[in-house]
Amino acid sequence: MRSAVEFPVVLRVPEIEVEELSFTYAGKGEPALRNVSLEVDKGEVVLLAGRSGSGKSTLLKAINGLIPHRYSGTYKGAVRVRGLTVAETPVYELSRIVGTVMQEVSKQLFLPTVADDVAFGPSNLCIEREEIERRVEEALSRLGILHLKDRDVNELSGGEKQRVAIAGVLAMKPEIILMDEPLANLDSEGVATVQEVIKSFREEGKTVVIAEHRVEEVLEVGVDRVFVMREGTIVREVERVEELANFADELKVPAEAYLPPGIVEAPRISLPHHSPGVVAVEFRNVSFSYEDKPVLKGINLEIREGERVALLGNNGAGKSTMAKLMLGLLKPTEGSVLVYGRDTHTMEVYEVAPMVGLVFQDPFSMLFAETVREEIAFGPRNLGVPPSEIPGRVEEAAERCFVKHLLDFSPFASSHGEKKRICVASILSMKPRILVLDEPTAGQDYATYTAFMEFVDSLVNAGVIKTLVLITHDTDLAVEYTDRTIVLANGEIVADGPTRKVLSDSSVLAKGKIRETSLIRLGKRLTGGNYILSRKELAMLARSRTHS
Repeated sequence: MRSAVEFPVVLRVPEIEVEELSFTYAGKGEPALRNVSLEVDKGEVVLLAGRSGSGKSTLLKAINGLIPHRYSGTYKGAVRVRGLTVAETPVYELSRIVGTVMQEVSKQLFLPTVADDVAFGPSNLCIEREEIERRVEEALSRLGILHLKDRDVNELSGGEKQRVAIAGVLAMKPEIILMDEPLANLDSEGVATVQEVIKSFREEGKTVVIAEHRVEEVLEVGVDRVFVMREGTIVREVERVEELANFADELKVPAEAYLPPGIVEAPRISLPHHSPGVVAVEFRNVSFSYEDKPVLKGINLEIREGERVALLGNNGAGKSTMAKLMLGLLKPTEGSVLVYGRDTHTMEVYEVAPMVGLVFQDPFSMLFAETVREEIAFGPRNLGVPPSEIPGRVEEAAERCFVKHLLDFSPFASSHGEKKRICVASILSMKPRILVLDEPTAGQDYATYTAFMEFVDSLVNAGVIKTLVLITHDTDLAVEYTDRTIVLANGEIVADGPTRKVLSDSSVLAKGKIRETSLIRLGKRLTGGNYILSRKELAMLARSRTHS
């Protein structure tokens, strides 16, 4: 009898394999990862979603070898990349296979020019100079920033730095790409560019693992799976977008997930209206240039007490420059900026600080103290606040910003989202009348930034903060927490009016190159294009239909 043909057994080897991994950072009592297991196959694009501190960034560090080689702590379990055991493979060998876009880009960019930074990685691969230059040009072109090639990195906006960091990884040509909050500092144009790059990774058969709070934007590129993390563990592996509705309280899911099927129209609602008070900030024909490059051109506006204002626009539109002019960090090239009637030309920064508090986009640019407690106390101490009053201010600000448990730890040992909240606490301890938040949602998980913004909103309602200004790319944030939106494009104001009306105008979105989110699309559909509904209103609408 003829025996059956025996075919060779082909063993599937995952590109990434994490097996019962637990890790506790040295000096920390609680594990950052707890018995995490997952496999990622070649060519897959997967998303790690979850709150700040859930373990996403730590898991990426365990895959690229920074854990355990660069971060000390208690390590149990195993991680394998293309069959290599990470704990037994030097980081420099892993870096040829795995490229990482770090969460805090300031750690990744350290050379004088953009071209130098992007060339740094491939220069360490011992390849020809001509090939390095070709890779640099190609990477910068793919990210739409070739024009920045010879610019000083320190002169770039947060979003531009983000794209340079991604270009540096592209130039290495790794087969596995880890991206930690790659969209955190990007405007609508930047998001669209990075989305196209991620799509090209998929087409090229590369393996991509993305840790990102901006879930909606990542889902648009077409991910294969979503791993939802909580307190260092994977609590759900999701393959269908609809399943994410179960996590709407902690993840910013597409707006449609809030509504049951069949709702096609929203009842008419009264848009929020506030009676503004005295003029807090006034721009009188303000222009500003960095050297010979105009950034703002003929800006005229008033911001009054009691207003909640969003400044929207692309990176480089002039939003952050306006904030620095309010604080007196910059002086107008032409025109005047008045804060409560006083011209900033005649004031020092320390004189403006008790009136205007500015929280920068990058927390690393604000943090310097050994402990969070010292960080929060620094401002009031330098303003001459009586020493007996400072501890109370510190405790109050820390509690309101959800960082009280970190007071005696180094701010640099915190997650990115925690660092952001520490920065805000350091401003609130000075009790300014005007609070300016530069990209408050960048690097923040949805649940935390919602809780934080509810708190900030309550400060305005209670009169603790008289005026709120949000500099943001997050249109949904503007819808939820502001009543007025100013859209900037090329250093000029292209729209100024009620937030819900401004963002429902397609021509304004086009002028400002602002991305139309699912919230905007759904709001326009439900109201006939008249205005935008907030997520709170969508949730109320869903509840009313469910109970009817």
